[in-house]
Amino acid sequence: MHRLINLILNRKVVLPLAIICTLSIGYLSLSDISTFPKIEVKHEDKIYHFVSYFVLNTIWLFAIVHISSKSLLPNILISLGILSFGIVIEIFQEIMTDYRVFDFYDILANSVGVLVSYLCFELFRKRIFENINSN
Repeated sequence: MHRLINLILNRKVVLPLAIICTLSIGYLSLSDISTFPKIEVKHEDKIYHFVSYFVLNTIWLFAIVHISSKSLLPNILISLGILSFGIVIEIFQEIMTDYRVFDFYDILANSVGVLVSYLCFELFRKRIFENINSN
């Protein structure tokens, strides 16, 4: 279990993964994805937004925030940065493409994903830190 935790917390692995994830979400958000297969679930795109921004925020939190840090400010700033990224992408979709549109509900789904990610990170960060200190 300690190896897995150390791998997750290894910034040499997680930081490049965070950058790749950010670039991938940015690229896919501005691409024409109408030819992608559909799963025919109600509000399918909102599920994609939620999951994407949950994962993106979680990866960035692990990449930047030190596990033993007691300050919440860096975590909050990272999450606000991810929220800002999502808003900018929505604006770019309207301005830069003919096949994507600005959608407030996409921003809402992104925001909920980031918020849930932040709350989960805070919950599990404390547990991980306690387990490391107890051994």
